[in-house]
Amino acid sequence: MTPTPTLTTDPAGAPAPAPGPAAPPAVVVGSDGGACALEAVRWATAEAARRGATLRIVHAAPHLRAASRAGTPDLRAARRLTGTAYTLARHTDPAVVTTTEVVPDAPVAALLRAAEEAQLVVLGISTTGAVDELVLAPVAQRVVAGSPCPVVVVPRRRPPVDPDRPLVAVLGLGEPDDDEPVATAAAETAARLGRPLTVLHAGGERSGWSADPGGWVDRHPDVDASHAPLTGISGSRLVAVSCPTPMLLLTAGHGGLLHRPLDGLHRWLLRHCTSPMQLVPPASRRAGR
Repeated sequence: MTPTPTLTTDPAGAPAPAPGPAAPPAVVVGSDGGACALEAVRWATAEAARRGATLRIVHAAPHLRAASRAGTPDLRAARRLTGTAYTLARHTDPAVVTTTEVVPDAPVAALLRAAEEAQLVVLGISTTGAVDELVLAPVAQRVVAGSPCPVVVVPRRRPPVDPDRPLVAVLGLGEPDDDEPVATAAAETAARLGRPLTVLHAGGERSGWSADPGGWVDRHPDVDASHAPLTGISGSRLVAVSCPTPMLLLTAGHGGLLHRPLDGLHRWLLRHCTSPMQLVPPASRRAGR
């Protein structure tokens, strides 16, 4: 299969710098030029700085043909959108090395292809019931359901978060093997942000270090983690006990019924959660990278 061509440029049209061989994988953010996407670009830039990673802004433009010339109106319009996102990233943190790409492919395909070489994918979503949610929510669902790396979904409107408010990780929502990737991501995120962490345990008894408070101390002694059971698992219950939070972390799950990419809990959270969510791929999907 011939790979989809990628038109990689900075806003001036010069070739984007290639990361060195020792560079860590990039943080990828999808941008369509809308308010939700720009909020995601702002968040992703700050996260790339925390991780010491480059930022890769991807704009999917399925209406562009692979043979589009640099001077066509559609391509110029696409590059204006990525130029706006690039400028926002530079204003957010000029030290973050940022590249932009216009990909003549559908958004889900473009983002999943970028995820294969990324350490994190960041998407924006409205969570307000607005019309754009009818487009953004299905894209987010399919990217979350297929990405081999964690996906952070950033809501456009977020309530202020108290400086002492902990991150929240939820375990027990998927297969037992899915808990450890979530726990590891939560501990690493808490350490990067310098925040305490609340671990909510759902789904009955589990084994392994992630189910044992003592195991957390042994694995991550520098993380201030508290533990509590979670009963009555539903989207509204989960939001009520955890939000607002700087980050809600949980497994991306294994899909839903009727060929839906995500189960009902995850679909509800994508439409209604007002805190950033990091959805960690299950162990079986990560093993295939």
